[in-house]
Amino acid sequence: MRTWNLNRNQIITAVGLMVGIALVFASYVALNQAPPPSRWPGFFAWDPATSALAQPLKGAGAYQSFILESWADKHIPFVPALAVPYLSFLLLIPIVIPLLSLRVSFKRFLTVSIALIVSQLVLDLSYLLFQSEVIRNVEAGDGLGGSLVNLVWGNDQPFNCFPSGHCTWTMIGICALMRLRKVMPKTAWIMSAWLSLVFPATVMLRQHYLIDVFAGVFVGFAIYWAVMFIVERPVLVAAAGDDLVLAP
Repeated sequence: MRTWNLNRNQIITAVGLMVGIALVFASYVALNQAPPPSRWPGFFAWDPATSALAQPLKGAGAYQSFILESWADKHIPFVPALAVPYLSFLLLIPIVIPLLSLRVSFKRFLTVSIALIVSQLVLDLSYLLFQSEVIRNVEAGDGLGGSLVNLVWGNDQPFNCFPSGHCTWTMIGICALMRLRKVMPKTAWIMSAWLSLVFPATVMLRQHYLIDVFAGVFVGFAIYWAVMFIVERPVLVAAAGDDLVLAP
C-alpha cells in the first residue's frame, strides 16, 4: 500500500484542496440564515399544516422559506443521543477521510476532495434559490444529550435544508471509504457504519426533513462518481459474460 509518497506539487495541491474544503464549508455558514422576503422563489413559502404563509411577508424580521415537512416526518422520534455522530461529521468527513484517501492514493484524494467542493457549490445554489426551513417543534432537554443538541442548534440554524449538506458529504465520505476497504478494512467498515448514523440523525435531531435526506444522498452519490470518472478515468473492461467491471 502506497503511504504518503507525495512530491512537492502534490503536497501543494493537497493543501490547496483542504483549504478549498474549508472555504466551501464557510459558504454554507454564510447562507445559513433566514432569507429576505424578496428572494425568489421564497414568496411562495407556505405551511402545509395551515395552508398559510409560514413567515410574515413584511415587517421587522420578515423572511420567507419553504417548509418541506411530510406526513411521515410527523411520526419521527426525537433522539438527542444522535447528536454525537452528527457532530463527529465535522472531523471525519472534511478532514479524516480525505487524509486517509491521500495516504493510499493521490487520485483517490483528488476525487473525494473535489467531490466535496463541487457538491457544496451545488448545494449553495439550491440554498440561494430555494431556501427551506425545519420547524424545531421539540425542546432540547436536559443532561448531556440536551447539551449536545443545544450545541448543534446553537451553531446551525434551521435553514440550508434541501438537500441536506450533512447527508451529501456523508454519502461522499462513505463512497470514499468503501473504495479503501481492501487496504484498510477495519477502518473503512467501522467508520462507514458510524457515519451511516448521520442519516437518521439529521431528521431525529430536527435538522432536516426526510426529503432533504433523500436529495442529499442522491447528490452526494452522483457527484462522487461523476468526479471519479473525470479525475481517475477508470477503464471499463469486459469480465465473464457481458458484465462490465472497473479495471484494477
